Amino acid sequence: MRHTRRIAALGSAVTLLGAVAVGCAGPPAVGGQNVALKGLTHVNVGVLPIIDDAPVYVALEHGLFDANGLDVTAVTLNSGEQATSELLSGQLQFAFSNYVSTILAASHGAQLRIVADGAQALPNVNDLVVAHDSPIRSVAQLRGKTIAVNALGNLGTMMTNATLEAAGVPLDSVHYKVVPFPNMAAALATRAVDAAWMAEPFITESGEDTGAEELADTASGPMANLPIAGYATLRSYAQVNATVVEAFTAALVQAQAMSANRSVVEQAIATYIGGATPGLVAAVQLDEYPTSLSPDRLQRVADLMLSAGLLSRRFNVDELLSP
Repeated sequence: MRHTRRIAALGSAVTLLGAVAVGCAGPPAVGGQNVALKGLTHVNVGVLPIIDDAPVYVALEHGLFDANGLDVTAVTLNSGEQATSELLSGQLQFAFSNYVSTILAASHGAQLRIVADGAQALPNVNDLVVAHDSPIRSVAQLRGKTIAVNALGNLGTMMTNATLEAAGVPLDSVHYKVVPFPNMAAALATRAVDAAWMAEPFITESGEDTGAEELADTASGPMANLPIAGYATLRSYAQVNATVVEAFTAALVQAQAMSANRSVVEQAIATYIGGATPGLVAAVQLDEYPTSLSPDRLQRVADLMLSAGLLSRRFNVDELLSP
């Protein structure tokens, strides 16, 4: 049991569900004119309010999308499942989504194409968290308890189940409850749930606001270095808009390379996490931002999903990578 990463209190508690700044405020101005008047192609990109998709905001802040001919609006959503759903409905042209959601949709016939890698898990970015005064001191004590996740039958449950199994906890003994990331700390504090599977920056924020504590790192054991998420589009969109896809991917790869510099990521985080203090931004743990897609890494996710019972048959990820 470790205390979550604490930061010095700087004014009132951070509220991460606040208004998303800069990146989602609409097209930025260029030379006093809206970029839409400069002949850029407008696209909507689904994102989550977590550190994994910081490169989108790095690209926005540094004009990388503009430089590649794109006017990008970031649309904030609650889960990878929702992002994939809105992509399939045509509300988005691209979506940042965890690979579990993308593979699940593709296994049911959705014609998706992954265009760029997004994030690969590093330690303590996806943790099980409990209230500061919780009697639960070990994963083994989660037997019979309620655990908050942001979506059922998805990345959070897969990673948590692996952690539970390693501790000898029967999976049918726990109950999962859907709670959006920004509401998880409150759910813990009010005992609406006994534990929560959180991603950064909510792990750090919950420690600061409510004293929540990290119970276990779910990106460990069989889930260590797990490819977490990437950027997808509809195959039909990619076929008709190949140059847009190339431009989007090029801008993201540039941004992900820049994100190897932590200060660049910290500066971006401050633009899309409402109310984030400098202390919180400096304290969050970051994932890795790969600059290339790896079929082998992605196949690992699909194979883990099969072992976890999320797939009924082996899925070949080449279906998601071919033009």
